[in-house]
Amino acid sequence: MIPDVTFRLAKENAQMALFSPYDVERLYGKPFGDIAISERYDELVADERVRKKYINARDFFQTLAEIQFESGYPYIMYEDTVNRANPIAGRINMSNLCSEILQVNSASTYEENLDYAQTGHDISCNLGSLNIAHTMDSPDIGRTVETAIRGLTAVSDMSHIHSVPSIAAGNAASHY
Repeated sequence: MIPDVTFRLAKENAQMALFSPYDVERLYGKPFGDIAISERYDELVADERVRKKYINARDFFQTLAEIQFESGYPYIMYEDTVNRANPIAGRINMSNLCSEILQVNSASTYEENLDYAQTGHDISCNLGSLNIAHTMDSPDIGRTVETAIRGLTAVSDMSHIHSVPSIAAGNAASHY
């Protein structure tokens, strides 16, 4: 997850703060991953109660590029970009390993006996694939893509995982 503020800092050849996730959750009452960093970056930098380490933003991107060139990893998701394009209410704060799945999610909470106190929205990873050579040669690529999307929507609609109600809630909330 890379927020827009990272690019601004790199453009300015500035130092970038890395925040203690423990401090952020303890002080702000929510997990670090649930905080929109670009919106709260300056506030977190100014908060003396949050431990932080500074690195050069350009060096960060240089190291990231070298690691990706050598290994192909890590996969990257641009946090602010995906949220600007998200048509569903809520914030996308994570994805699966390859970053194909971009869904709003929320954690479940549990009673002492491990019954659900509140059912969250978990992500359901419904994937499909197309033969790109045949897809690009299709006389109507729009129809091909639309058909693929309808197929994946049908998979999502027919997913009934009763043992994990938070996945059902996540699927239902992701249809608009």
